Amino acid sequence: MLDKKLKEALELLGGKAILEDDHQLYVLMTLREFKKIKQDGIEGLTKHELVDKINNDIAIWRVAQEEEELAKINLEELEEADETEPEEIRYEKPLA
Repeated sequence: MLDKKLKEALELLGGKAILEDDHQLYVLMTLREFKKIKQDGIEGLTKHELVDKINNDIAIWRVAQEEEELAKINLEELEEADETEPEEIRYEKPLA
């Protein structure tokens, strides 16, 4: 049985994740995603087309991960900026 957090992560990632174990990459997906891929007709793809499709899916996943990480970093920076008090700015009139 999969861990609850792993299931939640799979849902957030669109039902697919890539795992690395001893320099081997594995694709983990929900049964619904697997059935969707089967219905999309990968059965008729050549080996080269299938590799291209997998690479494209991985690239899309990586971009999504990078965007999520950037959003998280930007959110953290905004939260830190809100926590710091603004510096006092003084405007002085020149003496005539």
